[in-house]
Amino acid sequence: MNGPGSPGGTGAPPEFSVLVAAYNQAEWVVDTLDSVAAQAFGDWELVVVDDGSTDGTAEAVRGWMDRLRAARPAVRAVLSSIPNAGQSGAMEHGFGLCRGRWIALLDSDDRWVPEKLARVAQAAAADPAAGMIVHTMYVIDEHGRRTGDVRPRRAALSEGDLRDQIRRTTRHVAPATSAVAIRADVFAGLLPMPTKGFRTAADAYLTMGASLLAPVKAVHEPLAEYRMHPDGNHIRTMLSPDGVRRWVELQSVMARHFGLTGVADRNSYFLRHVFALQKFEGGVGGQVATFGRLARATWTDAAFGPGEKLVFSAFWTACLLAPRPVFRRLWRAFQLKQTGFDKIGLRSTADSAI
Repeated sequence: MNGPGSPGGTGAPPEFSVLVAAYNQAEWVVDTLDSVAAQAFGDWELVVVDDGSTDGTAEAVRGWMDRLRAARPAVRAVLSSIPNAGQSGAMEHGFGLCRGRWIALLDSDDRWVPEKLARVAQAAAADPAAGMIVHTMYVIDEHGRRTGDVRPRRAALSEGDLRDQIRRTTRHVAPATSAVAIRADVFAGLLPMPTKGFRTAADAYLTMGASLLAPVKAVHEPLAEYRMHPDGNHIRTMLSPDGVRRWVELQSVMARHFGLTGVADRNSYFLRHVFALQKFEGGVGGQVATFGRLARATWTDAAFGPGEKLVFSAFWTACLLAPRPVFRRLWRAFQLKQTGFDKIGLRSTADSAI
């Protein structure tokens, strides 16, 4: 921790604390931080947590912050290095260093467009009750080129008062980390995080929890760029039985934490992974039973229109009837299409863990 922006310093708290949890992203983290410095809205501070990186990430961030302080000495910039704790542990640690009214999350390999914080500030001013602001994201490849995709791809972002909806189904549609800003008091109400046993996916817990504590405001324009690597961890996780099992465990931990275990079976997104796990390693009876639950949840999912429900239902029926080797190919094609990896390809499909 260093520089004029260390905790305990003077000055009014900023509107935004930009919180970056970084693990082995030396190749991209400077590009990420450059997008923060380029923001048209200037009332922000920066907190970067180096989560035990071994590739020079901390050194790259430290050098970038030195240059920032030389050019803009009034900006508070904090780097804190901790032993590897995973995304949830790093974010929880970083929140303790933040002073802003809003916590704007940013993955250490993504980027923001220059208008990001300005548009989020406008949305917050227009809806003072909102506890979380979300938006869509452009998809970029490892070289920073846009692929033409925008995430989420099919389902519309959930917004408004989502508490009853989530308590009924646990279902909501939220973007990835770099498209999320959470009001600091709402963020504080979500600590300690029950997901610290998982390496990634802290954003899944935070967006669900924030939606249960306050209304959500969505900005329906891409304000960030989501970088997809050919060696992407999430996609490799989703292609392996162990990875899918770990993902189901994560969702189950979240449901238990919020007292929603009994309603998770109404969530089509959760159930597609439970069904996939049955197809990977379960018996025919378990596959049929899980398919029935998935089909019901798909047809009642308010995030999809009639056409999308029909397409999904036909696909899951084909998966049910497919032999296991064919299902593996179908599941792979589905994951590549849903994530956008069909446009950039994969270098590896080795197992990974959440």
